[in-house]
Amino acid sequence: MAPNYGITNINEDEALLSSTDEPVQKTVKFAAATKQQHSISIPQPSDYKRNFNEGSQAAIIRSLRAAGVKFIRFATVDAYNTIRCKTVPLAQLSGERRTNEVSSPLSNPVSIAEISSLPDFSSLRILPYASKTAMVMCTAHNQQTEELSPLCSRGLLQRVLHSAKEDIGIEFSVGAELEFILYRENKDGIMQPVDMSTFGNATTLNEQEEFISTLYDQLERQDIPVELIHSESAPGQLEVVLSYSDDILQLADDIVYARETITNVAKQKPGNGSHLHFSFREAGSQHRNAFSDPCQPTGISLKGESFIEGLLDHLPSLLSLSIPTVNSFRRVGPGCWTGHKLGWSTEDKDSPVRVCIDLNTQQASNVELKLSDAAANIYLELATILAAGMEGIKNGKVLRPLMSDENNALPLPQSLQESLDSLKKDELLLSILGDELSTAHIAVRELEAHTETRLEEEVAAALNRARDGECRLARELTKDVMFILCTRDRIDGKPEGGPSPFLVGNLKGHPFCPTILSMPWHGRSQNPKTEDKGRSNVSEGNITTSRGWPVLVVGGRCGTWHG
Repeated sequence: MAPNYGITNINEDEALLSSTDEPVQKTVKFAAATKQQHSISIPQPSDYKRNFNEGSQAAIIRSLRAAGVKFIRFATVDAYNTIRCKTVPLAQLSGERRTNEVSSPLSNPVSIAEISSLPDFSSLRILPYASKTAMVMCTAHNQQTEELSPLCSRGLLQRVLHSAKEDIGIEFSVGAELEFILYRENKDGIMQPVDMSTFGNATTLNEQEEFISTLYDQLERQDIPVELIHSESAPGQLEVVLSYSDDILQLADDIVYARETITNVAKQKPGNGSHLHFSFREAGSQHRNAFSDPCQPTGISLKGESFIEGLLDHLPSLLSLSIPTVNSFRRVGPGCWTGHKLGWSTEDKDSPVRVCIDLNTQQASNVELKLSDAAANIYLELATILAAGMEGIKNGKVLRPLMSDENNALPLPQSLQESLDSLKKDELLLSILGDELSTAHIAVRELEAHTETRLEEEVAAALNRARDGECRLARELTKDVMFILCTRDRIDGKPEGGPSPFLVGNLKGHPFCPTILSMPWHGRSQNPKTEDKGRSNVSEGNITTSRGWPVLVVGGRCGTWHG
C-alpha cells in the first residue's frame, strides 16, 4: 500500500490523497495560517518598508578606511567666506575608540563655535591634496533646538531653491567660471606672475601644463566636472570653467572644493573673478531651457526677462555680497570686463549682466553675472542672486531696454561702502538674509570698508615701512625708484576710455606728497605722455621716463599688483 504522506494544513474541501497502490500526482495547497494571536508577530510583506540607508554609514567608514583616510573634516562656510571646520579621527567615528554606543556615528553633529554642524554626506570628498583626510559640508543648527541656524548660508541656499520650486514652479541651472593668477618667487624673493601672457594665449597653457594637469586630476578625483580651461587677460591668469549643473547645492559645494584645490595645488591663494551663469526650467521638466524664447524680440522668455530685471533692480545691493571686499571693487571699471554701469547687454563682456548666445542654436541660453569673485561666500551669493531674480519673475517685472551709450545707464556703486548702504535699504534682500545674518554681514564688511585706504595711501605706507627698514621686499622694489605709477589696467595697453594711470610722488629724499598726473594711454605702440611732455618707454612691464627716471608700476587688472 502506498504510504500516506500525512500532509496536514490542507483545505477541508480538498480530496485526500489516493490510497491506491500507485501514488496520484496532485497539486497540494497549504491552508492559510489561522489568525491566532502569538507572542511573536512580523509585518506583512505589504507593510514592510526597507530602510535603504541602513548600513550605509558603516559602508562609508569601511570605504574611507580602505582608501587610507584617517580623518574627516566637518565644514561650514561662514558669512565672511571662511571655511570653519573640525577634524574627527575616523577611528573615533567607527566605534574603535568610542565608549558610548551610537547607532549612526556619522550623523552626530559636531560643535563648531557653539553651533551644531550636521553633515550632508552627498558632499563627502577625499581631499587629493591631503589624502589622509575627507571633508563633508554641513548645515549649521542651534545646539538646543536643533533648528537650522539663521546664520547658515548653505541652509539659506537650500531654502531659496525650495521656494523657487514650490512657490514659483521653476528649477535653476547654474555654471561657474573660476579665475586665478599664478605667482612664483624670483631670485630676489619677490613674487611675480609666472608670465606676461594675454587672453587666450597658449603661453600659460604650455608653460603651466604640469600645474594644469595636476589640478585637473585632483578635481576629477573629487568628481568636479571641468568644461574648459584657458588663459585669461591678466599676467599668469587662468580660468577653469565648471560644467553647467542642475544641482545648485552640489555646484556650490564643488566651487568650495575647487577653490581649496586650486589654492593647495598652486600653494598660492586664488583671487580674481568667479563669474556665474544662470538659466532655469519649469519644475519637473528635465531638458527644456525656459530662459530662452526665440519668438521674443530679445530671444529671452518673459520669465527670463523678469529674472534679469529682478537681478538688475537689486544689483547695487548684491555687489556687497558678490564682490564683498575693498580690493574686489578695485578691479571694477571701464575696460576691465566687469561692467560699471547698471544695465544688461547681449554678448558684451563689458556689461555687468550679459546674455549669452548658444553657438549651436544661436539662441539666448543663459545670463551671466560678471561682478562676482572668489572672496564671496558662494552659498550666500547664489541665494541672494536667485531670490532677486525670483522676485522679478513672481512680480512679472518688465525688462529695461538694452544698455547703450544713449540711454544713460546709472553708475554702479564704486566702493564697498556704497553697496552696503544700498543693502541697508533693500527690503527684499534683508528679509531673505534675516536679521541675524544681515546684521553679521553688514557689520563685518563695514568694518573693512571703514578701514579702507586709497591705493596711493597703501603704496605710501609700504614705502614708509621700507624707508624705516621694516619691509625688505618693498625696499628691494623701491631702491632705484623715483616715481610710482598706479594703474587699474594692464601695463601693455589699456582699452579706450579706461582709468588713466597716475604717478604718485617723488621718493628721493623728499616727504611723500602724492601728485596725480594725467597720462592718456593708447597701447604699447604709443607711449604715455607725462605732465612734462616727456616720452616714456614701455618694456616688459617697466616704464622709464625720457629723463631716465625709473618708475615702479603698481596695480593691474583683477586687483593684482605687478611690476
